[in-house]
Amino acid sequence: MIIPKTTAALGLAAALVAIGLPPASANNNWSTVNQVDEKGNACPLSDKSDVVCPAVCVTQLSDCPQSLAPSCPNGQEFCADGQCHDECTDDIQAKNPCHCQRSGKKLPDHAADLVPCMSIANVTINNYKSWEKESQTYAACAAEADISNAGDMGVWGSDWDSSMIWAQCPKAPQKMYTFDEPMWIAVFSIFGAVAFFSFAWTLLKFFLEREVRAYYWRQRRATSSGSDSGSGRGGAVAAKLKNLDGDSDSEKSHLALDLVKNGAASDSGSSNTPQENIFDTDDVQLRGYRNHFFGTFLCIVFWLFSLFWLCYMAVLTADFYGKLPAPNHYEFSLSHEDSTLGKQTFIVMWVIAVVWFVCLNVYSNRLRNFMRIQTLPADGHYVRVERRVEAEIMLEEKNMVLDAVRRCEDFMRWFTGWTMHLTTCPLKKTGQGRLYFTYQCTRYVYDESTNQFDPYFFNLGSKNAEILSQADGLTGEEALLRAELVGPNFIEVNVPSIPMAFALEFMSFFYLYQSLILWLFYYDAYYQVGLVDTAVILISAFIKVVIRIISERRVKRMAEHDDQIEVLRDGEWVKKSTRTLVPGDVITIEKGMHMSCDATILSGNIVVDESSLTGEALPIRKFPVRMDQGNYDREGSGKVNTLFSGTTISQVSATPQVTGDLLANDRVIAIVQLTGTSTDKGKLIQKILFPAPVSFIFNEQLKVVIIILMCYALIIMGLASFFYANDPVATWFYGMFCVCQLLSPLLPAALVMGQSLATWRLRHKKIYCVDPPRITIAGKVQIFCFDKTGTLTKEGLEFFGGQPIVPDDSSKDVSATKFEAHTEDYKELNKLMRMAIGGCHAVTDLNGQLIGNPVDIEQFRATGWTISDDAGEYVDTLVPSEDSPDSSPIHVIKRFEFVHARMSMSAAILDPTTGHVHIFVKGSFEKVRELADPNSAPADYDQATSKLAREGCYVLALAHRDLGAIDPLTIREWSRDELEKDCSMLGLLVFKNKLKPDTTEAIGELKSGDTRTVMITGDTALTGAYIARQCGMVPEGNRVLLADVNKKTNEIEWTDVDSQEVVEDVHSELTSIGEDGWPNVELAMTGKAFNRLDEMGVLPDILLNTRVFARMTPNDKVRCVQLHMAIGITAMCGDGGNDCGALRASHAGLALSDAEASIVSPFSSSNRSVMSCVELIRQGRAGLATSFAGYKYMILYGQTMAMLKVNTFYFAISVSQPLWIFIDALITVGVSAAIAFSPPAKKLAAYRPTARILGPQTLSSTIGLVLINWIYVIGGWFWLFSQHWYRCNQFDSSEVDLTKWWLLGDNFEAQTLAFICLFQFVNNGFVYNFGHYYRRIFFRNYVLITIWAAFVVIVSIALLAPPNRLGCWMRLNCGDPDALKGLGYSVPVTVEKYNNPLGHNVMPTDARWKLWGYCIGNVITGILWELVIVLYPVRNWLRNKRPLHRLKLKL
Repeated sequence: MIIPKTTAALGLAAALVAIGLPPASANNNWSTVNQVDEKGNACPLSDKSDVVCPAVCVTQLSDCPQSLAPSCPNGQEFCADGQCHDECTDDIQAKNPCHCQRSGKKLPDHAADLVPCMSIANVTINNYKSWEKESQTYAACAAEADISNAGDMGVWGSDWDSSMIWAQCPKAPQKMYTFDEPMWIAVFSIFGAVAFFSFAWTLLKFFLEREVRAYYWRQRRATSSGSDSGSGRGGAVAAKLKNLDGDSDSEKSHLALDLVKNGAASDSGSSNTPQENIFDTDDVQLRGYRNHFFGTFLCIVFWLFSLFWLCYMAVLTADFYGKLPAPNHYEFSLSHEDSTLGKQTFIVMWVIAVVWFVCLNVYSNRLRNFMRIQTLPADGHYVRVERRVEAEIMLEEKNMVLDAVRRCEDFMRWFTGWTMHLTTCPLKKTGQGRLYFTYQCTRYVYDESTNQFDPYFFNLGSKNAEILSQADGLTGEEALLRAELVGPNFIEVNVPSIPMAFALEFMSFFYLYQSLILWLFYYDAYYQVGLVDTAVILISAFIKVVIRIISERRVKRMAEHDDQIEVLRDGEWVKKSTRTLVPGDVITIEKGMHMSCDATILSGNIVVDESSLTGEALPIRKFPVRMDQGNYDREGSGKVNTLFSGTTISQVSATPQVTGDLLANDRVIAIVQLTGTSTDKGKLIQKILFPAPVSFIFNEQLKVVIIILMCYALIIMGLASFFYANDPVATWFYGMFCVCQLLSPLLPAALVMGQSLATWRLRHKKIYCVDPPRITIAGKVQIFCFDKTGTLTKEGLEFFGGQPIVPDDSSKDVSATKFEAHTEDYKELNKLMRMAIGGCHAVTDLNGQLIGNPVDIEQFRATGWTISDDAGEYVDTLVPSEDSPDSSPIHVIKRFEFVHARMSMSAAILDPTTGHVHIFVKGSFEKVRELADPNSAPADYDQATSKLAREGCYVLALAHRDLGAIDPLTIREWSRDELEKDCSMLGLLVFKNKLKPDTTEAIGELKSGDTRTVMITGDTALTGAYIARQCGMVPEGNRVLLADVNKKTNEIEWTDVDSQEVVEDVHSELTSIGEDGWPNVELAMTGKAFNRLDEMGVLPDILLNTRVFARMTPNDKVRCVQLHMAIGITAMCGDGGNDCGALRASHAGLALSDAEASIVSPFSSSNRSVMSCVELIRQGRAGLATSFAGYKYMILYGQTMAMLKVNTFYFAISVSQPLWIFIDALITVGVSAAIAFSPPAKKLAAYRPTARILGPQTLSSTIGLVLINWIYVIGGWFWLFSQHWYRCNQFDSSEVDLTKWWLLGDNFEAQTLAFICLFQFVNNGFVYNFGHYYRRIFFRNYVLITIWAAFVVIVSIALLAPPNRLGCWMRLNCGDPDALKGLGYSVPVTVEKYNNPLGHNVMPTDARWKLWGYCIGNVITGILWELVIVLYPVRNWLRNKRPLHRLKLKL
């Protein structure tokens, strides 16, 4: 039957969508090859030479035709192999061709007696027809042997009754093991031993754990019945936090009673609990385990078995290449030289290895404890902490597919036990025999009275007097007992070595997948690509490991500290390691000391550098607690009396004589309050070492993609099974290679590459990243929160003069006062104001450097005064400058330092010129007005201070009282309240906090980049609103409404910051829409209003209308950031001080500091510019876009490879091995790496890059290119089947040696497919280099442009040039020497003989140019699809026509 020329191409297209058609193991099914030409005419027939004739078999040699009758030279005999030999040995006789390689029971009875005649010489078949191959072969061979009755001859296996039979053997039966080979004896022995030991251990474990199972069963019954036994939970879930103090009673455990013999008396109800007990939740359980020699032995057996199996797989791989030591130096020596049997063996062993190592990986966190005996937590050698930790999913979205995948994932996690995070901790004993374990750097001690493990801390008192009463220190016995409960004062950070870090890195599941897949590459003659892929994976892993080790070493330097310190023990000062410090220890504070604990100052004055914790550049002055009943709160009023762990002592000065209510001592001493992870620094390190898990929507959707690709891989494997139905081994290898190409082992490396280069670029901008995955999250930031002071504005305040308050002579009220004009010059102020400015502060001089509060320093520096080194009996003596209006020094008699809780400080100053003692009070203008005589404040006090605040000023108020000429010694015994009472308002001190030079530009660029900016500050609301307007956060012309708590009504009150008018209904104000389509009203609120609105639950409704959050505490900042995070991806930028919590909580925190505390943030910048935020988002967006480009390229690589495989399946062809290597090792690796080199765009685009791999942009980009590539491949078949030079020279797999798979590309079909796909592989990466919104224009990626151009040139040369070395290396456009000479070409290089009848695959020149143009058309179509449809015109039209539902923000 004559079939039209396009039938074959149409048939292939149909095969792509229909699987239920007959298999095509040798040819395509839609036409008979080489039968008709492109016009439907019969193809001219050619002769086929060198055809091998099958043997002629007879039962008696006398039945052989005369021409084939055996005839041997003298001395030789005719043997069963059909040849003459000197002797017919058993080996020769076993090679009887009439037995068709069968023996024993596999040899048919009819063939047992068959012997061959003499062999027939090779023949030439005239007018050869491949579809009549057998009949033509029999006829030609019969004619050559002069067999007259050839028509009566039978064929082996079918016509046994004939006297002569053609030995046309069917496929030889596969060899099989006897399974008594040494290899199998070893395998079965080891398998059996592992199985036996495992089963025996399981039985023994079940028996030994019977009592603990019964105990837990009783506890569950008790819990379900609602009863509460004393030891309920039996330590399975640990108990309450212990708060030990001097008021312990009989209700406390005997452990507590041992400790408090000389413990400090305190209020045991204090809420100052620094260490949270994470075990106070049902999401945490404890399990005890103890070692057993049999279990330990089994663990060793498991590791040895794993090692054995790896070695066994290596032996099978070496056997494939014939590289085993002699005598097994030939291929497949272990499988009786049967390649199929050898490959089947490898497949089975590989699958076993997959199951074994996957199970080890999945159950790795439980396996070791399975090999221990479970006990109650207090009875074992180890305690396993099981803690449920849910990952936060950023940009989470709800849809049916994701929900279904998550349900499946949740089930698998439950089934495999991955719902709980497991940590196994050794159970140890203290010197006194108490049990404890250490979890997340915190010690948990066993309390026998409650059968529970608890963390302990010591409350040394809530009153100043209580703390001072413990100044005698601890006894050695007390210190030992406390040390047993709280553990050493040392946080150990284990940083693995580089080899160990690599081992830990490669324990993840995806690395296991990569290793197992690469083993297939190494086995099946694809080791070249395996080596390249391995190198890429190792490089990407090395980058991750190095970044992680650098980060961990930085944490280690921050966390670990061990020094010698003087401690008061048993009444004597002794040298001790800081590791041995416990709460209650009294220590000596010395200059240069690095604090390793939190301590309260008992005596002496200290200057401390807290920059490592707060980021504050200037040292802070600290003071001892006073002998009074004042409350001590180390986070509040007691902060000026507290030394914090991680800080450095800059200066100390003792108080050797009793001075008022201060403790006298020749040393500067402090009492240890908190140690280890109970300190602020310890908690910070704990958060860094044990962060909460975070997942990105990208990672969640990637799971769906993997499932889809796995299903697609199964379909491809089904096609392989369909087309290669007779070769299951080839089917399996083809299928597995399809799986590994669809789910490329390079996919994780491609995703990490963008992050790694972004990290490197950020580092060059002095922005350091300790968590590279956060870079892609930074690319999706929608809201950027900023601290004000030191972030948006300059580091410090600048003195801006004062505004005195004087009597109002024009008023009839004699007590009335008024403001004088504001003056910036300190010298123009009155004497009392000058005295207050020069003396009411806590500044000290350290080697010429002023130390103290930054505001105090700026205030004192403005006077030009100096601090005398000889203060004598006074606290300080202050000397005016030469050009000052004042000439006489003043003396500070007594001073109360600034306390945040009171928002004020005070000082008593002696004026030697008059002998009068003046009391000055300084603080916030609200607080000082409360302390002072109400009648002394001007009537417009609130308006004046608000006006200054609205102008961005930092305002402090001064109050004054003149005590007259009294004895200064009487003042020293006064309390703070006595000192500060009965004062009158003196005036205002004004400071300015100016913007950084680039703040306005940075805020503007962020807003133009579709990022909302918000201010969260501890400063006043009016100052915050002024700065927000000045830097452009608040759009010009917008009103600002401020929320605060009315002190009289205690209700939320909204006021206009400009007019001070009260706004009754803020929601109606928000309905006023401006020209930009957004409300022209911005909201601001104080910390009090923020907390009140949060409690009322109305804050989320107005959160996105609020621009300024003022007077916010560190905890308020964290809460504010968390509320924004619930709405969108939120970043936080601060100086690393009181912003640490917010920086850590945000999705992407950037600390503008290089202090140790900045490590709590994923990003830190030593360049303290807000432009660092812009740079972070630029790099984040570029990194995210690059990651998606790499992801899409690897997906396209897999899809193109699958398309290539499907076509090769159908035509029973393949491309050459060098071409596979060229694609995988050069094109794929080179292009995927080069994609990452796209630099970020200079400006932030008005859109953020997509983070959804299942979003319309990503799907349209990938699916569109896949369809385009498929269309061009199918079109290529239409073109090829229309070519006259091809139709009668089609590839006929029945005419070639199928065992030489690497030569199955020696045909026009494979060459056409190869060239089309080569251009597609090269162009896929180039297409994804487009898109200038987030990355620079495509030609600025010089690496990718160079690689793309080079590959295009290489492939074009291979296609267009005459036969050349490059093409012949890939077996494209080349041929045998004789064939090339016959075509008129020179021979560039000698290659292995071509595996087709033509002897070449050289297309005509015009056909090659047409094919090249066709491939270039494919390239251009792909580029146009990406540019026109995906990126620009069509996408922009759809974006305007059908916008996605996104979070809309007023910028």
